[in-house]
Amino acid sequence: MKIKFFSVFVFSFLLAGCVTTEMPADTQHYNPETSARIRLFGQNGKPTIMTVQIGQGSDAKTEKVNVGGGIGDAFGSLLGMSKNDSIGIPATANTQNLSAQNGILSKAFYREFVIPAGKPVKVNNAYIGLGSITQLAQGGTLYFHEGDCASNVVRFTPQAGHDYEVGSYLNSNGCSVVIFNIKTTNGKVSLVPIQTQ
Repeated sequence: MKIKFFSVFVFSFLLAGCVTTEMPADTQHYNPETSARIRLFGQNGKPTIMTVQIGQGSDAKTEKVNVGGGIGDAFGSLLGMSKNDSIGIPATANTQNLSAQNGILSKAFYREFVIPAGKPVKVNNAYIGLGSITQLAQGGTLYFHEGDCASNVVRFTPQAGHDYEVGSYLNSNGCSVVIFNIKTTNGKVSLVPIQTQ
């Protein structure tokens, strides 16, 4: 039994190291005249999802990036091994106070991506609460999932040469995402007008 458990643990650890949530490498060359950059936060139980169109005409395809929700990200966050992946977006209050977002078995981290300017980007987040099981005296089982929520999908159109950050928020009313435009190298931000779907 111990050998079987250890084998599953090793396999899971190796799988976590192999699974990534990255955009195609050929799209990650930053040109401030044709592209923008975006920072997404994630952690175990709190993923941020982005959908963006890459390419032109018949070569266009839709890419979906899930930061924090894939098995590798969730497992790395669970073990506190997740690392930030930066491509040079200036630090903000959210990155400087990132450890305040950590939870029990859930280390917060971020990843930055190059995205095409002038094309709509969709983002949303989720919060996956803890589950519990209760056995009924009369027989049967009840399954509870406490605190789950998913935000609306919001859409914005990035401008060339701009840096963006997706803030994820959760309170008693639910969860939500906000898009910030990082205006200067000192991390000052402003809200980006968004459309909901």
